[in-house]
Amino acid sequence: MTEPALSVSSLGVRTTGLTPRRILEDVHFTVAPGSSVGLVGRSGSGKSSVGNALLGLLPRGLALAPESRIHLGPDDLTAMSSDAMRAVRGRRLAMVFQEPLLALDPSMRIGRQLAVALEAHQVAMGEEAAARAAQMLSRVGMNGPQAARRYPHELSGGMRQRVLLAMALLLEPDVLIADEPTTALDPTLQAQLLDMLDALRAATGTALLLISHDLDVVAERCERVMVLDQGRIVDEGSAEEIVRNRRRLPSPTRPVRATEQPLLVAESVSVQFTSSDATVRAVDEVSLKLRRGECLGIVGESGCGKTSLARALLGLVPMARGRVTFDSIAVRDLDRRALRRLRKRMQLVPQDAGASLTPERTVDELLIEVLQVHGIARGPEARTRARALLSEVGLDPALGDRRPGALSSGERQRVAIARALACEPALLICDEPVANVDADAREQLLNLLDRLRAERELALIIISHDLAAVGRLASRVAAMYLGRVVESSDDPRMLDAPRMPYTQLLRASLPTGASAARRSRPSFLVDFPSPTAPSDGCAFHPRCTNPLKNDRCLSERPVLQPVAPQLPAHLVACWHAK
Repeated sequence: MTEPALSVSSLGVRTTGLTPRRILEDVHFTVAPGSSVGLVGRSGSGKSSVGNALLGLLPRGLALAPESRIHLGPDDLTAMSSDAMRAVRGRRLAMVFQEPLLALDPSMRIGRQLAVALEAHQVAMGEEAAARAAQMLSRVGMNGPQAARRYPHELSGGMRQRVLLAMALLLEPDVLIADEPTTALDPTLQAQLLDMLDALRAATGTALLLISHDLDVVAERCERVMVLDQGRIVDEGSAEEIVRNRRRLPSPTRPVRATEQPLLVAESVSVQFTSSDATVRAVDEVSLKLRRGECLGIVGESGCGKTSLARALLGLVPMARGRVTFDSIAVRDLDRRALRRLRKRMQLVPQDAGASLTPERTVDELLIEVLQVHGIARGPEARTRARALLSEVGLDPALGDRRPGALSSGERQRVAIARALACEPALLICDEPVANVDADAREQLLNLLDRLRAERELALIIISHDLAAVGRLASRVAAMYLGRVVESSDDPRMLDAPRMPYTQLLRASLPTGASAARRSRPSFLVDFPSPTAPSDGCAFHPRCTNPLKNDRCLSERPVLQPVAPQLPAHLVACWHAK
């Protein structure tokens, strides 16, 4: 009988205070070489604590229960010294952490961070380590040599997630723990990187423990699935057995009652980022209108320009060209003081919620600060309003006494939404608002955002790679690719039957929860075009599988136009859409 790559028995984690509290209790499982095991559960169930416990990286205030046993092959990790564990981490047992902005060193270039991992384990040194780092970045869909020179803050959330995956795959570990490895990724990149994990398991025998709140992803990629609830394994079985019992979520039913006058108007907005060696057109001639009570959903792959567009609309990054007006006010013409006053009415919920919350402050202090800065409330009234905001986003008001580090990722996401709502904005832009939360919290947040839009006549922009979430909330949708809108419609059902080959690819990439669907799907291990050297024709041409594509696609860039006379509001940038 083959020895397990990872064997866990009686795993327990407890707080170390005067009144110890159980975080994990009596967790048992094994992972065979080359196999994949999934761990699912809602936010706060203890999933991330499992991964941290296996690596010996429990945060301060938590400790392993003495009866815990963790074996990596024949070696007992619970009996190892700190020096011995440092030699194991990354080389034999690696982890992809959930929040990339917190896991990466902000002062070090991406390529150097990967090279340091190789040098620390004496796998490669100097120029060889740098070359291998750039090669691995290319394998995960990034321009390796160029990406290697960038810092974490210069990358999108999805790109940072790719860096963590590259770092974990670099040393081909015996066991890889992937904690929400694809939550910040679009469907095509998610499929591509999960394909990479499958290929790694097949080629090297690496065992995979996939931790996620997304049951569809886990069931499609894992032979066995465990369900964690309140620190205990409450269900375990084959992927098919677990998926069979999942709950289908209803769609919101609130009608859209939009005002006639546009609140937000963007005309030919372009954003460029220039470095010493290249210029990236992050946003290229994008126009849109949004009225009160409307929800615009923007979908697209990581790095397509969704977040850059959002920041340009709010005046947070300079525009190379174009014009944005909010309530008939030209955002670009405002000085810093006037722009600050206007931002009270236009708020952003950022993608990396954990990184956006000051770690030294309690949740109450974070919310009260916003209320005080904008002159909304002070003293006891501010505290009362802060607690009411927590209740509104589905959190226990008692969490106001905690700091962000004591919250789950889903709870931190809801705190970020509460902070944005504190200003009672007219426009709310949510960047991946449900990417890091479990199914129950996702349902709660989608219903919350839908209610806010309807009751407050809130103008809402949802930026997400989750096509289902966008389809549920949006009254209009747009798909972006390499800085441009390539398909849009006033009917969110466009996402169910897209006409542009790119949007069709996004749709086909979605996990279904069935392993057979993945096996029947074409491989997504493809090279992505460089954003610094876009094609003269259709930018999607190198990846397009439409049999009608021809030389015109290569030489002439298509513009948005109605896909058919009977569908005047469904626009597609494709010469052969039908």
